[in-house]
Amino acid sequence: MLTIYDLKKQTMLTQPEFFDLTTAYDTLSGVSFVGSFKIIEQELLPRFKQIKLILGMEDQKTGQNLNQFFDLSRRTKELKNASEEFLRRITDETLQLHFTKDHLFHSKYFIFENETQFAIFNGSMNLTDKALHDNHEMMWLYTGDKSVAADQAIYQAHQQLFEQNFNQDSTEYLSRKLINQLHDKSVDEIAAVLTEATFEQLDNKSIQVHVKDIEQVVDEAKREQISYAVKPEVVQTVSTIYTVKGNRRRNKEQAKSTVKQLVYRTFKKAHSEEADASELYPRPMWSYQSDQLIVQDQADGLYHPLTITDDLVTRADVENFVKIIKSFRYNKIKDESQQALSAFVYLMTAPLIWKIRALYRDSNFSKSPDQVPVSMVLIGRGTTGKTLLVRDYFKPFIGDDSPSVQYVQINQGNGAHTNRAVEFLGSYLQSKRFVSPMIIDELNENFLHSKVATNAIKQWSNTLTDIHNVNVFAMNHNAGDRTINNLEEITKRVYYLSFEAGWKDPKQQRYDYNILVNSVNDHIYRWMTWHLNERLNDLTGQEEERLVQDYLYLTKELLNELLTRFGLADELADLIWQNYDYKVDRNRLTWKMLIKDDNFEHVAFTEGDDQRFSVSKAIFNNLKGSTYENINQTLDNYYNMFPRESGVALDQYDNGMVLDIDRFDHFVGEPLIRRYYEQLHQKENQQDQLTQLLKAQAQQSAKQAARQEKHDEMMLKAMEQLAAKKQQPKHRGIWSRWFKGDD
Repeated sequence: MLTIYDLKKQTMLTQPEFFDLTTAYDTLSGVSFVGSFKIIEQELLPRFKQIKLILGMEDQKTGQNLNQFFDLSRRTKELKNASEEFLRRITDETLQLHFTKDHLFHSKYFIFENETQFAIFNGSMNLTDKALHDNHEMMWLYTGDKSVAADQAIYQAHQQLFEQNFNQDSTEYLSRKLINQLHDKSVDEIAAVLTEATFEQLDNKSIQVHVKDIEQVVDEAKREQISYAVKPEVVQTVSTIYTVKGNRRRNKEQAKSTVKQLVYRTFKKAHSEEADASELYPRPMWSYQSDQLIVQDQADGLYHPLTITDDLVTRADVENFVKIIKSFRYNKIKDESQQALSAFVYLMTAPLIWKIRALYRDSNFSKSPDQVPVSMVLIGRGTTGKTLLVRDYFKPFIGDDSPSVQYVQINQGNGAHTNRAVEFLGSYLQSKRFVSPMIIDELNENFLHSKVATNAIKQWSNTLTDIHNVNVFAMNHNAGDRTINNLEEITKRVYYLSFEAGWKDPKQQRYDYNILVNSVNDHIYRWMTWHLNERLNDLTGQEEERLVQDYLYLTKELLNELLTRFGLADELADLIWQNYDYKVDRNRLTWKMLIKDDNFEHVAFTEGDDQRFSVSKAIFNNLKGSTYENINQTLDNYYNMFPRESGVALDQYDNGMVLDIDRFDHFVGEPLIRRYYEQLHQKENQQDQLTQLLKAQAQQSAKQAARQEKHDEMMLKAMEQLAAKKQQPKHRGIWSRWFKGDD
C-alpha cells in the first residue's frame, strides 16, 4: 500500500490517492517505469497539459536495456494500439517520452508544478496500476512556493537533475517526426518505420549499446549463462545487427530487411495467437483485485469476488479427497501417495503463488522469489497416473470445465522447436490478470532441454513481479529417453513429481477409480484458496517466517485444519507435512542402482561395528555416463546426494566415505546394506561352525587313530607271543609213554 511522508507538514500519509495530491498542477516531469501506454492515456493525459517522462526500468537485470530498445514488435504493438489523443500529444510535443541512452534509469521521482507552486515526489513507486493501488510503496513529498527562497533551492536542484537526465542522459523514445510517419499505416509499415528509426539512432549514436551486452546476447554460450532476461525476438534482432564480437554487420541493408520481416512476423504471430489463445484458457477464469480472488461468471462474463459458506465442504468431499491420495498407495505397485498429495497441495496454492513470491521478495528473512516454482511437471511412464491426475482429478477439482489442452495445441505441433509453446505460456503468465493454473497434458520431453524454454523458465521466475498464474504439465518419460533436466537452475523453478509405478490388477485395488472421479468437485479448492488468501492478507511474523522456509506451509496447515474438522487428520498424518522432493527421489534410485550394479564389491564393514559401512571411491571407476569431471568430483557429488538432516553421510575421506547402515537403507527404501551385512556375517558364522566341526572331526579321528594304534600294538604283541609259543619243543606225558606203540 502507498505511504507518503510529507516533509513540509512532517506527517505520514497512509494509503493516499496519489493523483488527488496532484490536482493543483498542470505540468509533470519525471522518471518512472511505465507498464504500458494505457496508464499515460488514462491517468496522465487528462490531468496535465505538459508531460516530460523518462521511461525507466522496473529492474536492472542483464539485457533489460536491450529489451527496451530492440523489442520492436512490442513497440509496434504499442503504436498500433495507441489512441489518437496519445499520438496527437506526441505530435504537438505536449507529451515527450524519453528512454535510456546509456545507463539504465532505475530512479523514480516526479516534479508536478504550475506557474507558482510545485510538488516533488521521490521514492519507490512506478507509474503502474499495481504500484498505485496494491504494492507496498514509500515516497516522500515536498510541496513549495517558487517565490520562497527555501523552497526554490530544492525545486531548482530537482529541475537541474531532471534537465540533465532528460536532455543529456536519455534520448527520444517516440519523436514527432516518427509519429508523423505512422498515421494510417499498416503493421508492416509501422515495423519498417521503427526499424529505420532504430538503425538511424544506432548510426548517429543517440543510443549507446555496450559491446559487452551485445556479446552476452549474440554469443550463445554467454547468453546461456546470464542473459536470461532477454526476450527471444530481441536475441534474434540483436544477432541480425551484430556479430558475436559486438561489431555491426557490414551489410546494413540486408540486416534492416531481416529485422523488418522479423518484427512483422513476430507481431502477426502474437496477434493471431492472442485471438486463438482464449479458446485454450481455463474456464471459468480466476483473477485477483483489491485483496480478493475474483471469478468470472460464464453467463455474463463479469467477475465477482470468490465467496464460500460454512457448509460448502462436506465430509463426503474430504473423504473422497483422502481416498484419491490413498489410491496412489493401495492401488499402485509402489506407494506414490506422497507425490499425489504434494501435487494437490501445490495446485491448491497455485492462484496465490504470485503473492507468496511477492512475500519472498519483500521479506526480512532474505529468500529469493525464484525459490518458489512457477511451474509443476508430473513425470510418468505410460499409464502411471500423470494424465489421470491432470485430466480426471485436477480439472474438476479446480472447477475448470474447459477441454483438456495438449502440448501439440499450444506449440502447433510436436516438433523440437518450442517457440510457439513458450510464447503462448508467456503471454498468459504475463497477463497481470489471470491466476487460474494453465494445465497442459503430454508435454514434449524436449521442452525442458530446449534453450528457448529453459531461458524462458528462468526469465519468468526472475522477472514476474505482478499477478500471474502457474503452469501445470504432465509429461511422458520412458526408459531410454533423455535424462530429465535436473540442473539446480531448473529444479528450483520447476516442481518435478515422478509417477513411475504401474497400477495393480483392478481386482487387487482398494479404491474404485470411477467412484473417485465421479465424486470430485471444486468445494475443497474454493474453501482452501479463500482461506489461504485471508491468511496471506494478515500474516503474523511467525507465519511469515515459516512460509519463507516452506512456501506450501500455510496450505498444508489449512488442509490439516479441514481434515481435523471431520476427524480425518490421522488419515494423511504421515504425508501432509512433507513435500515430495524429486531430486532426493532420483538420488535414492541412483544410490540403490550404484550399490546393486557394483554387487557390493566396494562395500566394506569394520569388524565389531554393525552400524556403519564404508564405500570405496573405486566404485566410481567404471561409472558410465558420469557428468562429473573426475573421480574426486564424483565422490563429492555422490556424498552430497544425502540430505544433511537424514544423517546418512557420516564422513568423507580421500578414498571413500563412511555411511550409516540403517539410515542409508531408510534413504533408499529397502534394507539393502543391512541384508548384505547379515548375509555376510551368516556366511562367516557358517564358516566358523564348519571349522569347529572339522576340528572336532579331526580330534575324533585322532582319538580313533590313537585307539587303533594301541589296539594294533596289542594285537601285534599277542601275535608275537602266540608265534613264540608255537616254536617251543613238546614234552611227552606218562600216558603217551605207556601207550606208545613200537616204531
